[in-house]
Amino acid sequence: MEQLDFLAFDADNHYYEAEDAFIRHVPKDMHKRCMQWAHIDGKKRLLVAGEINRFIPNPTFNPVSKPGALQDYFRGNNKDGIDVKTMFGELDPISERPEYRDRDARLAIMDEQRLEAAFFFPTLGVGMQASLSHDLPAVKAAFEGFNKWILEDWGFNYKNRIFAAPVISFVDVEWAVGQVEWALDNGAQLLCMLPGPVPLDKGKSASPGLEMFDPIWSRINEAGVTVGMHGGDGGLNDYLDRWEPTGAFESFRSTAFRQVTTHERQIFDTMAALVCHGVFNRHPNLRIASIENGGMFVPRLVEELQIGYAKMPTDFQGDPVEAFCKHVWVSPYYEDDIDLIKEFIGADHMLFGSDYPHAEGLEDPTDYIRDIPNFSEEEVRMVMRDNAWDLVTPKVA
Repeated sequence: MEQLDFLAFDADNHYYEAEDAFIRHVPKDMHKRCMQWAHIDGKKRLLVAGEINRFIPNPTFNPVSKPGALQDYFRGNNKDGIDVKTMFGELDPISERPEYRDRDARLAIMDEQRLEAAFFFPTLGVGMQASLSHDLPAVKAAFEGFNKWILEDWGFNYKNRIFAAPVISFVDVEWAVGQVEWALDNGAQLLCMLPGPVPLDKGKSASPGLEMFDPIWSRINEAGVTVGMHGGDGGLNDYLDRWEPTGAFESFRSTAFRQVTTHERQIFDTMAALVCHGVFNRHPNLRIASIENGGMFVPRLVEELQIGYAKMPTDFQGDPVEAFCKHVWVSPYYEDDIDLIKEFIGADHMLFGSDYPHAEGLEDPTDYIRDIPNFSEEEVRMVMRDNAWDLVTPKVA
């Protein structure tokens, strides 16, 4: 574990959901349309809309991977082509890791890790909207119940150290505004949103940057809370199936084509949509933190925005690169070219995120400092502490 001369603020921590996270507060008459558990062929399976869901290979999280088990894979150190299942190695019984589901046990671990505070995001929860997108009332019932579970088990602000973000789906504007209001009333200082187009009725979808969603953005803008746009299943699989039909999305299972083409696609398109559709012009107090999407989309997006602006300046309400760099913060993957990302967005708009305790994250969160050796002491402090504190502090419009 690296020793910093300050306590760090981790912008990407996770809990492992209790088995009733999507059940406890969901009306019983909606369970079949939302989530249920079933024993099939001797295994406990999660049913989403009546079908086995494999977004997480084992959504009971028992047993569960060790933190950082897949670091070599994600750093590209897999010349022998070892399969991911083998690289997971020995798994832990969830009963031996109470900190994954208990907030006080987690605070004790954070003390050992020298983490002053952290943003907390779902593990299973970021993969559920797409699986319910055919049934928008089910989306609303599932996430309204899930957010109540987050509040109950983790709290939106627990001891000013654990900031667990409620998930805001845009599938129904009036309902989403109500969810934002409820979250704010219950102390939320960070909201979670998935990248990707918003599912609509009859299989349609739309950019979250369109004016039809302005009532939601307006309330967030007014409150001055940050939106953590966390990677997950944003519906990209439907597009990929047109090229390579492989079935439902599954974490840690990919193909060469999907590995090459999807690394940045979802977050690149979402950020482009927010900028090009004018969200930041209409809501100048918005702050978006891109979490667990990597950062290599930034140089490419900046380049494309520059090209677009040069060709069609009247279609933008001001310089799109300035809008992006003013309103967006990015948490690069440890395997990214972090120095390059800094050149485009600046250290004052970058965040350290360990993805702890996930297998693809860091075993020791503050080891992130090893991946930013060229950052000055001031820049390290911004990235690994100060920027996150700024973002979690509401700035009322």
